[in-house]
Amino acid sequence: MTEMFYYRYRPYSEIGIKELLYNEIYFASPDECNDPFDSKTFYEFSADKEMWSNVITFSVKMTNSVIPTQLLPKLTEHICKKCPLTFDEAKKTNLLDDFPANNPNEKALINFIGLRVQDIFNVYRPATRYFVSFSKVNSEPLMWSHYADKHKGFCLVFRAINGALNQSPRQKKHSVHRATKNGLAPNMSYGIPDSFPFTKIEYKAGVKPLNAFLHLPVGVTGEKVENEAKQIREEQESHYRQKSKSWEYEAEYRLMLQRPLPWLFGEHFDYTKQERLFHYQPSQLAGIIYGARMETSDKNRIKELLKERNEWRFYLDNEKVIEFSFVEYDAVLSPNQREVVIKPTGMLSYKIILPTNPDFDRLYKEMLDGWGWERYKNGSKKIKVD
Repeated sequence: MTEMFYYRYRPYSEIGIKELLYNEIYFASPDECNDPFDSKTFYEFSADKEMWSNVITFSVKMTNSVIPTQLLPKLTEHICKKCPLTFDEAKKTNLLDDFPANNPNEKALINFIGLRVQDIFNVYRPATRYFVSFSKVNSEPLMWSHYADKHKGFCLVFRAINGALNQSPRQKKHSVHRATKNGLAPNMSYGIPDSFPFTKIEYKAGVKPLNAFLHLPVGVTGEKVENEAKQIREEQESHYRQKSKSWEYEAEYRLMLQRPLPWLFGEHFDYTKQERLFHYQPSQLAGIIYGARMETSDKNRIKELLKERNEWRFYLDNEKVIEFSFVEYDAVLSPNQREVVIKPTGMLSYKIILPTNPDFDRLYKEMLDGWGWERYKNGSKKIKVD
C-alpha cells in the first residue's frame, strides 16, 4: 500500500467496536502504555553552583520572601553535593530537608525554602505527551500477536490527508479550560488543533540526558542562555519521538497531543480522559483488515456495523466532505512461509464491489493512488488527495 496509509491494530472487544462505530481515537498517557519509557524525556541537574543559586533565589522570590545573604551559598553547596540529579529525583524530594540547621527557626526557614524549590520543579517538570500509536506495516506477525489478540482482532487502515488525521467537523474539540488561581488569568483556555500530524518514531540504542536547568523559566536560566534553552527544547522534542531499538519491529508513527505550557496556567496541566477522547474525520478510515484467526461471528458483526457506517457517511450536511472508497481485507497465514499475506476482499462505496467485479482492479488502484470525491450538499467532483 502507498505511503499515505497508517495501520492501527485492535483486539476485538466492545471498546474496539465502539471506536469503530463512533470514529473515536483516544490519546493515551505514558502510564497507560506497555512501555514504561514511552514519551519519557531524560533530564539531569549538574552541580552548577550559579544555576542552583538562581533556582533557590527564584523559588523564594515567588513567595515574596528573602533568603539571608550568608545562607544562600551554603544551601547551594549542600544541593550540589547531591548532583547529578534527575528531574524526577529533584521534584520528589525536599533537597534541603537534611541541611544541618543551627536552631529551630533556621530549620523552619530552610525547610520552607526546600519546599518552594520542590514546588518549582513540580510546576515546571517535563511534560510527557499523550499519543495514539499507528504502524506503517500491516503484515508484521508480532503486531498481530501483540496488539490484535493473537490474530483474532482486526487492523484499521487510516488515510492521511496532508500528513495528518483531522478531527471530525461535526464533533470537533476546540480548546480545554481550567479555573486557575495561579495562572495569567482566573480562567484559562488552551487551543486544540484541528488536525494531528503523523509523527515517525525513531529507534535508538541509548539516550543523552538533557540539561535540566534549561527546562526551568528564564528567571532561573537568565537571558544569556535563552538560545541554548531553545536548542534543549528541540532536543526534548526528539526524545518524544524516540523508543528503544527493541521496539523497532513496530515501525511506529504517532499522533501527539501537547500539554499547555505550565506558566500559562501557573501549575502542571493534565488532560482528563474525556478531554483526550477525540473523533476523527470519518472518511479518513480507509479500510479494515480482518485477523487470520478472527471468529466468523465477530467478522460478521463488524461487516454489519460497516454497512450502517457506510450509509451514515453519505448523509450530507452544509459542509463539504472528502470521501474515499472503503476497502475490506483478509489477513491470511501463508501455507509455506512464516508470513501474513494481506488480500483485498471487497470495497464499500455507493455499493459493495467485490474482486469479481470487472471494475474492481481499476477502482482499487484509484483508491490506492489517492482518488476520492469532494462532496457538497448538491453535488460532487472527483479529486486526488496527497
